[in-house]
Amino acid sequence: MTGSQIPFFGISRQYRDLKEEILDVTDTVYRSGQVLDGAYTRAFEQAIARRCDRKFAVAVNSGTTGLILTLQSLLPPDSNVLIPALSYVATLNSVIYSQCHPRFCDTDHNGLIDLETLDYVFNGEISAIMYANLWGHCVDYDRFAVISDFFNHDVFTIEDAAQSFGARYRGRPSGSLGYASVLSFDPTKNLNNYGSGGMILTDSPLLFEDLQNLRSNGRPGDFHQMGTNVKMSESDCAQLLIKLKYFDRWQTRRTQIAEYYTERLSNYVDVVLPDPGVTSAWSKFVVKCSERHALQAALNRSGIETRITYNKTLPEYPIAGFGPWSEYREAIAFTRECLSLPIYPELADYEVEMICDVIEQYLS
Repeated sequence: MTGSQIPFFGISRQYRDLKEEILDVTDTVYRSGQVLDGAYTRAFEQAIARRCDRKFAVAVNSGTTGLILTLQSLLPPDSNVLIPALSYVATLNSVIYSQCHPRFCDTDHNGLIDLETLDYVFNGEISAIMYANLWGHCVDYDRFAVISDFFNHDVFTIEDAAQSFGARYRGRPSGSLGYASVLSFDPTKNLNNYGSGGMILTDSPLLFEDLQNLRSNGRPGDFHQMGTNVKMSESDCAQLLIKLKYFDRWQTRRTQIAEYYTERLSNYVDVVLPDPGVTSAWSKFVVKCSERHALQAALNRSGIETRITYNKTLPEYPIAGFGPWSEYREAIAFTRECLSLPIYPELADYEVEMICDVIEQYLS
């Protein structure tokens, strides 16, 4: 918790509203003695699978772990994985940790994978494309699927949906837009855990079985393969089931705030909006401004906390081992101007208005 009058995240406010329910269900789990692999885990997996129109769901201890296990299950070591130059570092880490090689492509002006140039970087050496639905937006999935299928019918498409649970592309839920999809329940996400957590979604029974084994040290397959222990606890799943009851209401409020921001701020900053046909989850509200640092300082002086979500591209990190990274021009430009404003259901109307007032006054 920061000392800001308007903090960037609303975790403490959410807990204040749900405290009684959260503590009650946690007590129920602990008194039962079943703290792993129980009914709450199964119920949570089934609930998320239904919401995402998937046949199978596997709960794991983080979104990063979900990406790693998916890559390890689908690809042999030394495979090449195409990822966007702009994403959270977990996208890059998961590729490297899986003993695969990252291959980058540029992003569009909204920070999503650039479908205009995808065909220039795509070749037969790519075994998987792992794209990220940043800010709660979705890529133009129909076009993305046509391009990937045209160049290689055997390539796996993995939806890094860590930020887009609750979003839809032409009516299809995020979490269903790929051979496999990975969600995150990190405290910063729309459906947020108090620790961490993730979910892998797929329609493949073979992948589902393999993932169940990988997360449980090789069980339930009688330890016929290597694995690890990366489960979510029963209390985590029980608490998230409580939050899931309120999720649609929260999403409606996020959308209301995003629409108000857009109406008030579009004449002052470049608002990062979803593409036509996309219903955004609005996990972030991002604007681009050439005076970003000065604007952020002005907001901070007014007690408003903001974040520079990504201040560099993935190829710029030393672990990428890549160069030159200057070719990813749109992604680099995005990191130099982007600023994320608070957007969470517990924001009061007067706080949203205050944020807009400060921005308008500074940039007028």
